[in-house]
Formats: sequence, structure tokens, C-alpha cells
Amino acid sequence: MHQKQNRLAVIFDDHLLFVESFAAMLEQLALFDTVMGFTGEKAYKSYLTKYYHTLTYCFLDYYLPNRNALPLIEETRRINKQSRIIIASSVTSPAVIDHIRTFLPNGFISKSSSSDIIVECIRHIERSEPYLCPEIRARIPQPDLPPAAIRFTAREIEVLQLFALGLSVAETAEKTNLSKHTIISHRRKLMQKTNSTSITQLLAYARLHELI
Repeated sequence: MHQKQNRLAVIFDDHLLFVESFAAMLEQLALFDTVMGFTGEKAYKSYLTKYYHTLTYCFLDYYLPNRNALPLIEETRRINKQSRIIIASSVTSPAVIDHIRTFLPNGFISKSSSSDIIVECIRHIERSEPYLCPEIRARIPQPDLPPAAIRFTAREIEVLQLFALGLSVAETAEKTNLSKHTIISHRRKLMQKTNSTSITQLLAYARLHELI
């Protein structure tokens, strides 16, 4: 397989062992000029910023310490306009998979995916086709239909996570550098989206879909 030029692979996962083993697999495929792995978000973002002009395939785990990767998908795209997002995760819940798909990752593979699956994923993305690996597709009743989960913004997820920690509106506003009015507005929209009549119901929905 011939090497592609001007193409980077970046792995972000909080488990160093996975980062190292997955990076080794990608290097063996010779699809990328450079393969980098990160377990720290600051270093990951710094690298993306440095190579913002380079086509970069970003492999992100869904489960991150104290949060999930959904806000990071948007941040990655904001920092690096050339990024291609591939979720590489052990997630198994159909509802969670469907919700991740609303963030339109370019690819979605399992952490246990073989090298052949990774190559297939990259080839699909090269043709501007979204890719779901067989293991992920098998968990969705109708994988070829648009995702049906409710779409949340990165800010809404952040607010949800702070509410889940027991923070008040005032404390959430201070933590996010937003006004209390804005936090109340976010809370209202979240409850409307989930048809919740209380914070308890809202947080129950968020936990069911592994948003918090």
C-alpha cells in the first residue's frame, strides 16, 4: 500500500496502552506521514492548532474522564478545518451510538476493529462517504437512516454535566462564564428537547444516553 503525503493521524484517548497499540497499528498501515497519540487534551489541541492547515484524521474515544467526546468533536473542527473525525470507541448502546451520529463523525469504528476495517474506513472518508464499521452497524436497527437521537450542542452538554454534579444555576453560570439568564435559557431548551418536566427527568434522560 503506497504512502499518502501530507496526511496526519492523531489519536486522543485517556488510556495510554490503547494509544500506543493503536498508533503502532496505524504506522504499520503506512497510510499517514505522521501518527501521533495523546492522553492529554491540552497537548492534543496544541498539536491540532500547529498543523491546522494539514489534512488530519482524528481518532477519538467517546468515553473521556468526566465527560464524553461530543464537545471535543466540535472543538476539533473549529481548531483544525482539515480534520476528519473518527470515533474509535467501545460504546455498545444503540441510543448512544445514534446520538453520536448526530454530530456527524466522518467515521465510527470499534476499538477492536482490525487493520482492514481501518483501511476501509479511510477509503470511505477519502470519497467523502461516512463510515460505520460492521460491529457498530450491527447495533443500530436501521443504520442507513439518518440518526434519530436529539441533537445537543457542546455547550448544552457542558451545562448538563455541571447540573449532574449538583451545581446551581448561579454556580453553573460562574463555571461557564455565562450569565444566569443564559444558563436558564439552556436549561429550558434542554427540557423542551427531552420533553422533561423537571431537572430529575432531564438528568435521567442524559444518563440513559450517556451524555453525562
